[in-house]
Amino acid sequence: MSELARRYAQALYGIYPNEGTLDLTAQRLMENQELWESLCSPAVQAEEKERVLTRLPMLDGHRILLSFYSLLADKGRMALLPQIVEAFHDIALEDRGAARCRLTCARVPQEEELEKLRKTLCHLHRKKDVVFDIHTQPELIGGFVLDIEGVTYDKSVQGTLTGMFRQLEERRMA
Repeated sequence: MSELARRYAQALYGIYPNEGTLDLTAQRLMENQELWESLCSPAVQAEEKERVLTRLPMLDGHRILLSFYSLLADKGRMALLPQIVEAFHDIALEDRGAARCRLTCARVPQEEELEKLRKTLCHLHRKKDVVFDIHTQPELIGGFVLDIEGVTYDKSVQGTLTGMFRQLEERRMA
């Protein structure tokens, strides 16, 4: 995620901390392929993009979001919207005392396992809650890799084997 996207997200969150409406409108803008391409295209004039945005029924009554999307279109930065939405959610989580955690595992864990991990991470990182982004990667063989707030916990079989191999190589070279 770019620093620019994070700054836009912080500015928007400061004046409009409504995750649900942002999600809904951003998703609708991005899911319509022709609309999205025209809003992101440098070949389409900013004034035309603004005219299109003002005619969208999904933005009726959402003056702040309409202004925000118009600003992005005017600056040629509409393509940053997916990153801005992601950063917006991270800021909202942080504001609630929570954190996002990327959980990479060989198989999707059971709810009891996730709850145990959540409690441990909340304690270690002093958070009220942890939201998991779960990704499966069968080549891990077993275990998991956690990434939270810039800290990585590698408890995977693949990670353990790689560490053992590295230690053996170091001993062989010594």
